[in-house]
This record gives sequence, structure tokens and C-alpha cells, in this order.
Amino acid sequence: MEQTLYQILGVSATVNFAGLKRAYYARARECHPDLFGNSPAKTREFQMLVHAFDILSDPEKRKRYDASLMEEPLPLRKAGPLMDSEADDILEELIVGNNVPPETSLATLLADLEKTETFLRYREGRDHLMHRRYREAEACFRFIVARAPQNIIFRIHLARTLGATGRCFAALHHYQTARRIGRRRVPEQRLLRVKAEMEALRKKHHPLLHWTLSLFAEKKPVFVEDPADAMVRQLSRSMTTAMKSLPHDE
Repeated sequence: MEQTLYQILGVSATVNFAGLKRAYYARARECHPDLFGNSPAKTREFQMLVHAFDILSDPEKRKRYDASLMEEPLPLRKAGPLMDSEADDILEELIVGNNVPPETSLATLLADLEKTETFLRYREGRDHLMHRRYREAEACFRFIVARAPQNIIFRIHLARTLGATGRCFAALHHYQTARRIGRRRVPEQRLLRVKAEMEALRKKHHPLLHWTLSLFAEKKPVFVEDPADAMVRQLSRSMTTAMKSLPHDE
């Protein structure tokens, strides 16, 4: 029978994030390729360990995985990416602020235990945020934003935490900073989901401000057809119909 991800890490299905982290470090010492002359067997074992930790340390991935273990899995709606694509989300989480080469994968990042602190604090913060431990979540996100101020995803999660505790203007500051960083990226990150979260936050906590800003927001142009164009198009259709009805020369 195939092992579950919990069994790979040697933890129970009710383990919290702190327990996952301890188990990961303990198991990594048992199968880290560097400690075994880059043994192919240990490399595969370490890759399985990284995969298990990646899923179980991410609140949304873990929720979907737990549902898949049930005999009748519950339908779970997968949230869309925070940035413009899921690939952008992954690159932002792994690379920006971690001072590693762009070809880095999760396995190579976690293989260097000295470079995993930012990644682990981000995952820990998300776990706190999901369980509404806002003070702990804020501490994690402030720590990683200070270390990686150009990371868009880290700022968005700090903004969400501040917004959840009613600090609207502080949250909007980090949302706006994330969007400014996104506009400087190549290609530009539109961050439409972030814009929607900002508008919802303003509408909830400061409806008058939201209404005022909406007056100056860029409106999508509404196309109104010129009556002359409509007349020309109708005339063209009529002429086409008339031409089809004319007798053809033999």
C-alpha cells in the first residue's frame, strides 16, 4: 500500500505546523543526499520528503489532500493565483527574497537548510492566518517582508492579516506597495485579484472613501453605435439580398 504524505514525514494526520517543521528537519538529516554521497536512493527519498512537506505545510494544498484521502472527497474550490499566473506565484514564493538562482526548485532550495528560513516563515505565517492566529501571522509576515521587501506575495499576506484585524489603511499601504512592485516587473504584473481585495477592504471599512475613489476610477468605454453606421450596415444587407434574388444569365 502506498504511503501517505503523513507517513513519509512520520507524523499524524492532526499534526500542526510546528510538528511538521520538526519532522521535516529530523527526516532531512536521515536522507539528505549530501550526507550519503549523493546516493540515488537517498536523493529519491529526499525528493519524496520535500514533496510531502510542500503539500502539508501549505494550508490550501493540505486541505485538498486531506479531502482526497476520504472515501467520498468533498468538492474544494481551488483559489486562483495571487499574481497573474500560478507559475508567477511559485517563482515569487521560492526565489524572490531567498537569494538563490532562478533555476531553483523547491528541492534545491530546501536542500540548503540555511536558505529555507524565509520560505518556512512564509508557510508558517499562512498556517497562522488560516487558523485566525493573526498576531502570530503578522509577526511571520513582517519578518519576511523586512527580509524580502520586493516580494509581492509576502506583502499581500501581510496586508490580508492587517485587514483581518481592522487596520484598513496599513493593509492598503501594503496592497498598494505590492501593486507598485508589480507594475515594475517585466512583464508587468496586473494583480487584478489584489485590486479587487483592496476595493472590497475599502468598501467594508470606509464606504465613503470607496465611493469617492470610484468616481475617479477609470471607466471602461461603452460602445454606442453611430446611427449612420447602422443604416449603412442595413443597406448593405438589403442590397446583398436583392442581388441574390436577381435571375442569373445562362
